[in-house]
This record gives sequence, structure tokens and C-alpha cells, in this order.
Amino acid sequence: MYIVKNGGDVKLMRIIKILLKSSFFKLLILTQFLFSGVYADTPYQVVYLKNYSAPDGLPSSRVNYLMQDSKGFTWIATDKGVSRFDGQHFKNFTSADGLESNECFRIAEDNYHRIFFQCNNYRVCYYENGKIHKLSNPQKIVVWPFANFFFNRYNELCVNYRLTTKVYNFPELRSIRHPIQNLTGNIYGEEGEEVSLSENDLDILQKELLAGQLSYQTANNNFRPYRLAVHQNHLLLITKDWVHVYRYQNTGIVPLKKIYFTGNVTSVYVTGKNTFAVTTVKQGTYVVNYITGERRNYLNNHITTSTLIDKENNLWFGSYDKGFFLSTNPEVKVINQESGLENEDVLKLSIAGGYLFTGHVLSTLNYIKLDTNQRPAIGSMTIMQDRSDFNRITSLVTIPGDTLIIGTDNGIFGLNVSRNNPATWQAKKIFYGPIKGITWRPDTVYFISQNAVGIVSHQLKSQVGFRFESIRMTSLAWYKGRLLVGSLYGLYTFVPNIPMVDAGEYKRERILADNGINVVKSLASTDKVCAIGTEDQGVFLLVNNRVVQFSAPLISSGDIRKLIWTDTNTLWACTANGVSIIRFSDNYQNYKVSLLNTSNGLPSDNVADVVRYKNDYYIATDRGIAVTQNLGNANLPRPVLINDGIPGEASFTYGQSVVFNCVALSYKSMGKIQYRFRLKGVDKNWSIAPTGEKRFDLLPPGNYELEAVAADRFNQLSRSLIFQFSVTPLWYQQLWLQIMAVIGAIVIVFFLVRKYYLSIIGLQKKDYENELALQRERQRISSEVHDDLGASISGIKLRTELLSNKVADQPAFKDIDGIHEAITDISTQMRLIIWSLDPENDEVSNLVNFIHKQAVKLFEYSNIRLHESTAIGENVVVISGEKRRQLYLLVKEGLNNVIKHSDAKNAYLEIGLYKKRLHIIIRDDGKGFDAESRKHENMGIRNIYARAKRLEAELKIDTAPGKGTSISLKIHL
Repeated sequence: MYIVKNGGDVKLMRIIKILLKSSFFKLLILTQFLFSGVYADTPYQVVYLKNYSAPDGLPSSRVNYLMQDSKGFTWIATDKGVSRFDGQHFKNFTSADGLESNECFRIAEDNYHRIFFQCNNYRVCYYENGKIHKLSNPQKIVVWPFANFFFNRYNELCVNYRLTTKVYNFPELRSIRHPIQNLTGNIYGEEGEEVSLSENDLDILQKELLAGQLSYQTANNNFRPYRLAVHQNHLLLITKDWVHVYRYQNTGIVPLKKIYFTGNVTSVYVTGKNTFAVTTVKQGTYVVNYITGERRNYLNNHITTSTLIDKENNLWFGSYDKGFFLSTNPEVKVINQESGLENEDVLKLSIAGGYLFTGHVLSTLNYIKLDTNQRPAIGSMTIMQDRSDFNRITSLVTIPGDTLIIGTDNGIFGLNVSRNNPATWQAKKIFYGPIKGITWRPDTVYFISQNAVGIVSHQLKSQVGFRFESIRMTSLAWYKGRLLVGSLYGLYTFVPNIPMVDAGEYKRERILADNGINVVKSLASTDKVCAIGTEDQGVFLLVNNRVVQFSAPLISSGDIRKLIWTDTNTLWACTANGVSIIRFSDNYQNYKVSLLNTSNGLPSDNVADVVRYKNDYYIATDRGIAVTQNLGNANLPRPVLINDGIPGEASFTYGQSVVFNCVALSYKSMGKIQYRFRLKGVDKNWSIAPTGEKRFDLLPPGNYELEAVAADRFNQLSRSLIFQFSVTPLWYQQLWLQIMAVIGAIVIVFFLVRKYYLSIIGLQKKDYENELALQRERQRISSEVHDDLGASISGIKLRTELLSNKVADQPAFKDIDGIHEAITDISTQMRLIIWSLDPENDEVSNLVNFIHKQAVKLFEYSNIRLHESTAIGENVVVISGEKRRQLYLLVKEGLNNVIKHSDAKNAYLEIGLYKKRLHIIIRDDGKGFDAESRKHENMGIRNIYARAKRLEAELKIDTAPGKGTSISLKIHL
């Protein structure tokens, strides 16, 4: 019977409340200690279990329930909140986040993929879109500890207990109503199953219960519960003492098998295909196949509370005080100290005489008898050595005759194990000194020590040694009649001449150096192939003359600890990151690589050795020995990448942080997940991140696609996850506003430019008017000077000339003649001023013509012949009056110096105009002078320099005594 708000026995309701309000599992656990052990005949399965508890992020180490949702997340109910686990991180929810109560007992997913939680206040709440939501209906859901809690295909909340299913409906569930509800014998299943039991079926079940001293009333007792569960086409009648399995069909239920168990059972869960799990106090969890009857026991000596087999076939175990345990490959068994090993750090393995031998530090050997149906006992023995500081087992090699050759840090020992009585075994010392490696051929054992190769006969009597130089040897192997020696300085071939005892009689050479093989740490060979393990380059395979390299990430690591051929086509490479299995085919032309590590069941990634016995493979690690028949992970599931962001518009405003969250589910990777992101069409390379959060702070406006993938530790990639989103511009970044702003800016610039050019035109107009006024004034002054002053001076000059002629023979002639010359000079200067003031002469061509005329006059009465050359073109180039005057005077000064001082026969005047650069050259073939000494003595030279400086012209005077003179003048107009 189920108690609801408005019905049932009040007294019974009070009893239920008292039981449930007390610490739920504490009461349950304490009462279970009254019972004896369960499944005494079931062997305890030691497997690698990864433990997660409160220090790892769980809200509490007390786990009440485990559930996996449709996306793949695992939900954990604890007494201090609920947690969602993705294999890497815990996302926790408590009452502060909306949970009805921090202590949660059951979790279930409905058909709309919402996650519902049943808490210790009998209320239900649910998770959706990243938040916890409460139900509007205050009705309480009473779930006994032994009951089941799930949703049926109508999205009704179901609780299986006794011989019926209690159904709850709330508005938030959006359930599909149907006519048959809450009837005795109407059973629902978690995968949509629905069974209606007939009266005959119910009678069969009631008789079964009565035979086990169970009745309707005992179901209300927490110590004697029972319930029905439907799983696929089977009906399970579940109690704490047994489970009876029936096949249901149209004609009624058919009994199949009754599976008994006794003792401290806390709950029974239907888990995977044809299996159910029995959780106990101190006896761990039993997983039972209800078709075959096979049973396996895990987590012995723990109080277990819940069990889950997830979609990857991983086993999850909830515990009362240790959090939960995860086994990613329950098929891999572990032999460790709990099994009887002296030391879990196993260095070497070998099989001899039907025993598995394990070598450890401190010269300890464990041995395990194989081919026994019972759980074999583990024996141990110690190899007596001379030193106690370095005494590891470095090599274990079995030779015919069931003799085990043991290499240690202190020598070689022989152990005959042909007699099946370990008490009679005694190790015999053969050689002293540290042993680095051992191999054998028929009748001969070869080994390497510190700096020598040793050879011992099959009878372990005669010895021969060959000394090597110090190359730090690491390993050796026979390959095609040659002994290969690996060292930290490369690979060497060694052919000893055994009959010669002389240590120098052998041939040794380094090989494969051209292939980049440098540091060799392990060698393993067959008749056809040799494998070479290196320190950081992976494995090289030598097949005849062909060399093939295998490196990370194809194999677990490039640092190879040991190589083993378990058959002619299967090579194992042991590393500190797991073991890689390379299986060859087609005469070593093709291969497949599989990886084994903690992600698929090894107790440790640090693998030291491997041996094979029949179909079993024994793998040595530093946390015990793994035993498996599984040779790889070819069918490992790829990571599943899920968008874990809050649903909403994929549109962001510029300046707003763009954040995406995704989660990669890969429990077998043990949290070792790498995320890769790129913006399609923007990023050329992937960006790597340890978490699934990707943030952009200032993306330009536009439409984008963010692609994300996840890679697990086996370098498997998930399917791409695409986030499509857009970044919208701010109001001032809108296109229409930007267009208006550009148009406005263009208009403003137009008016500013127009105003500027109008002002420039006004200034130019004003300058032009001023220039015109100046030209008119210059024209007026020139005319007045020419007409008035010039006429007066000309009249005076004429009169003085007449007067000079009249008094030519008189004493006053010289004075009058001097006056005439002064007036003539004034007249010349006046004409120059008039010429410079006249605007009509403001062209270079006028200047050149004027210079030409004046030069001709200057040389008219001279004995020096003047040569002229002009090249000014037809372009009109304006020159100011002052520049014209200074240029003329400079040229005149230069020409006068030629006439007065040069004693030349020829003078040259060259004038050229190139664009707006005027170039004038005056040169002669006279006597020349010392330019530096005359520069400061001669007034004419000083004038020339002074005028050139005023004109800002480039002046160059090139002269020397007896070499003539050249004056070069360049001026920008």
C-alpha cells in the first residue's frame, strides 16, 4: 500500500514518517549488520577502480543513488546535494540552487529529458536548462528504500513496490492520460514496458511470497520488502533474500530461475542487459546475470548503496562513506597486495614450470600457480645477494628445462622450477655484477653487464666475457645470426668468436645511425623481424633492410621501456603512459595499433613488462598486475560533445562577452580530454583549451560559426559541434546611421573645403590685385624715372660731353671728363634700375637677353673672345625684379673679373633653364688663381659669394693657377 495525503492508515503513515525522517541509510545500514555474509561461493573480482569522493568535488562522500541520463551525464545523489558528473568535472546543486532538500534519495529522467530528484522531505523537483525548478503541487512522493523510481512511457512518475506500480501525475509532467492506472498487477518498466498481470499470475506470485514468509504486511516492513520489476520481456520478483525471474507472455508468466542470496542486502537494482546488482553492507556489490546465473563480486569490505552500468559498459558503485567508484573495464582483473603480492611495483614477469613469476625491488620474487580453478595462492621468495642498496630484479628469462634465469643488480642467478614444489627451489648464483639484460639461444645464455657482454653455456657452467668500451649498454637480442646490443649511444652489432677466450677477438660496429636511431632502451626480435625501442623516438621495426617507425600519438609514448613479442605478429610496447599493442599482417606490411592504460582497466599507466599464457595476458605495472584477454581498444567509444550552454538567442551585442560552454563525455578517458575551437572562415588553426568554455570579448559585428571538437587520451575525435551566432552592432554602429554619418561628413567636408578654397581664391585674388597694383606702381616708377630722371641725366651727360669737347686742351678737362664718366655710370645704373622695375621684364628670357646685350658691350673693346650658349626653352618662367638684378650683377662681376684679371683669350657664358632651375656658367682659359687665398682678398670674389648667398643659390668656383677659372651658379626660381 502507498500512503497519499488523503488516504490510508494514519498510524501506518506515522510509522513511515518516523522511518524516513530518521537518517535514511544510517538506519538501514545499522539494521543490516544483524545478517550474515552473502555469496560465500562467489569469487571476489579485483579490478581497477577509480575513486571519486568529496575532495574530488562531490558534495559528500555518502552516495545514495547513481543515474545516467540520455545525454550521457551521470547524476549522483548524496546527503549534501546532487552532482552532475561528465568524467572530468562535478556540477553541484544544493537547496541554495532550488533543490527541495540537500539529501536526495532517487533520480529519474522523464520523456522531455528533465532530471527529477526525490528528496528526504518527500518532495520532487527537477532540473531543466541549467536550473532547479520546484513543482507547484505540494503532494509528497513516498519512496521506500527498496522501491524503484522512474517515468513510464506516458511520462507518469512511477514507484514500483509490492505487486503494483504507484503512478503520480503533476501539471508540470505533461503526462499522457490513459485508462489503466494504479491497479494491482499493473506494472511499468523504465524502458517503456507495460505488463498487466492476470489473477492467475498474481496467485503464482503470492504463493511464491508466502513460501518465503513474505506477505502483504511484510512489504511495509523495511526488513522484509519485495517488489516487481519488468525488464524487457522478463518479470523479476525482487526480495532481499532472492530474485525470481519469470518470462511474461500473453498466456501468463512462466518461472525461469530463482537466484538466492542472504545477508546484508541493502538494495537490488536492475542494471544492464539481463543483469541486476545487489548492494550490501561490507560485502560490496554483486552483479548477477539472471539468465546464465553468473555472479561477480566487486568492492569487497565496502558498504555499497547503488550500482550503475552505463552506456559504455562501465561499472559505477556508490558507497556509504567513500563516494563512488568507477571501473572502465571490469573484464581486466588485477593482482595486487590485496590479492597477496609482496609489492605492487612489479618490474619483470616470466612464466616457467606452470608458474607466473614476478620480479620486484629488494630481490623479491612472487610466484603464482596457473591453471587452477580456485583463486591461486601467491608465494614469495628472496634472492640472497651481497649488497642491499642496489638489488632490483632486472631480468627474468625462461630457458628450456623449466629453468628461470634471474638478473639482478648484483648478478645472475639460475632457478630450476621443474619440480612442482616451491619449498625445494633454490637460486644458484652464476655471475657477479650488475645485469642490464639477458637473452638466449639454444645451449647458450647471453647477458650484458656494466661494460661487457657475457656468454654462459646452457648448463650454466662455462663463461666467456667480451669487454666493451663505456657505451652504457641497455639491452640485447639475437637477429639473423647477429647479436644486437642497444646502448645510450646507439645500436651495435656484435659477432663474438666464442672459441677464442681473448676478449679482443670479436667484431663490433654501430648500425642504423643513418636512420636516426640514437638512444636504444629495449630490443625484441623474432626470426623475421627486430623491434628497437628508443628513449624519445618510439619503436623502429627492422624487417630485412626496411625500417619502419612508430611514434606518439600512434603509440602511447615515444619513450619505450620494454618491447615484447607475444607471438610472431603481435608486439607490445611498454611505456610510462600505458602499453601499445601493434598487430601485424601481410608479412609486416600492414598493422593495427591498440592502446591499453588506466582508461580501459589497467591499475596504472606505468607499464614495465608483459607475458602471455594461453589466452591470458599478464601486464606488470607499479600498482600490480593486470590480467586480460582483451587485446585493445578498437571499439572504444568516441567522445560525445554536448552543448552545455543555456538555450537562448544566439545573438550578442558588440562589446558583450560571447561565451559558449560545451562538455565532452568520455568516462574511459578518466578526465583526460582536450578541447579544440576555431571560428570557421576566420581561424586557420585550432586553439587548444583544457575546458569546454570558449570566450570572445570583442568580436566585430557579423555572423559567425564556432566549431568545437574534443579529443580523448587515445586521440579519438568527437563529432564537430557547431555554434552559429551573430554579433549585432551598437546603435552608433548601425549601417543606416553609418551611411548618414558618412553623407553628413561628406557634406561638412564639402562645405569646409569649399569655404577653404573660397578663402584661398579670395587671398589669391587679393594677392593678384596687389601684384597688379605693384606692377602698375613699378611701371609708373619706371616710366617716371625713365621719362623725367633719365631725360635729365641724359641732358647733363650730353652737356658735359659738349663741354669736355670745348675744353679739351684746357686744365679743367680732366675734371670735366671725370664728371662725364660719373654721369655715364649713373646713367648705366639708372637703366639697370629701370630695367629691374619694369614688370614686362619678369621673365627668364628677358633676363637672358639683357645679360647677353650687356656681355657683348663689356667684351666689345676687349681682346678676349666671348662665346655664348643659352638653352631656356619656350616655357614662360617668371623671376622677380630683385633676383633679376642680383643675378645680372653677379654675372657682370664675373665677366668683369675675366676681362680685368684672367689674361684669357676666350671666355664662355652658358645659361640653361631646366624646369625651374637656372644654371649659369662663366669660365675662361686664363691664368687662374688660388681660390682660397683670393676668396678673402678680392672684393669681386667676395661680392660674388655675397650675392649667391642672398639668392640662396649653389655657387661653385673651380680654379687653379694656370688652369683658368670656372664659376657655376644654380638657383631655384
